[in-house]
Amino acid sequence: MRWTNYFLHPADNRYYVFTFREEEHAERFELSLKEDEIPFERNENEFSVPRTHFNEALRHNHLLHADVRKPFIENKGLRWTMLIITGAMLFLALVGAFSSKAYGQKMDSKFGWELAVQGRVSFPFELAGVETQTFSGDGLTSNWNPLQSQSFGVRINNKLSESWTFGTGIMWIRKNYSIDIHYTNDTLGINTSDTIPLLRAMSYRIPYIAETRVKLGKGYYVTAAGGVGVEFVPSNIFQNSSTNGLVGTSEPPRDYDAKLGRRSWASFPFMAELGIQKEPKGENPGFYIGVFWSRSLGKDSGIINTWQSTNTALVKWEGTFSSTLAGVEMRILLE
Repeated sequence: MRWTNYFLHPADNRYYVFTFREEEHAERFELSLKEDEIPFERNENEFSVPRTHFNEALRHNHLLHADVRKPFIENKGLRWTMLIITGAMLFLALVGAFSSKAYGQKMDSKFGWELAVQGRVSFPFELAGVETQTFSGDGLTSNWNPLQSQSFGVRINNKLSESWTFGTGIMWIRKNYSIDIHYTNDTLGINTSDTIPLLRAMSYRIPYIAETRVKLGKGYYVTAAGGVGVEFVPSNIFQNSSTNGLVGTSEPPRDYDAKLGRRSWASFPFMAELGIQKEPKGENPGFYIGVFWSRSLGKDSGIINTWQSTNTALVKWEGTFSSTLAGVEMRILLE
């Protein structure tokens, strides 16, 4: 399984190969290489580029795909639905912020709507399942280490009663990983260890949350919530690197990469939250401080690690895991 249209030449690792499905895209790529005076060889819709010019060719490849790629959500109706929901949340946030002072005294109904602007920080917490994922086979071992991650979003809650609310919204999530890559081959006397320090993945989540509240007094509540969400990943993530070594030693010159991708068009995380909140009152916003946990129902993420050196065949290993997040959250509440 290959998630990018470029890879090391299987017979000569002094070159990278770029492939295209469409003849038109191949023609445009060839024209850009010629304009930038990048040497290449072409065989139908495949291009062989020297490693010394790989970064320049990769830039043209990215620019071409940015121009011709299809929308993340191809279905026009679903795409507009997400845009409308996002716009509505932002609009309500602005309306709540600018009109709370003017209309706060007129909101006399016992129950109503509550808007929250939220920010989250997730930590690598093993007890909550946010732990290193290890994949091993054919002498190649990779450790995917979760790093501190961030989330931002808006949520709107409908106060069904004094004790229960139901809410939805949209969140932007960034997940960060570092990847340790180890390769050993006793026959060839190879033993290497390398690290890709940062791989960033981005997604969007629409939560559906039911929450219950226990009143403490003076406008303070203890809250507990649970629900499910729909999470969309815009694209697969790829990060490659190389290490200069010594030919004929246990650590030869080598190239390695890590890929993180979605397994389907959407995943469905289960979510739980626990915290303390101060209810908003008129023109005075409230706040919420708590902890959260979420885990995808099923294995939603797929990885591929590769390693290759001089005169060594490409080594590749694949795996899957369930995305898990846990950390602290803060919200600003508007009535």
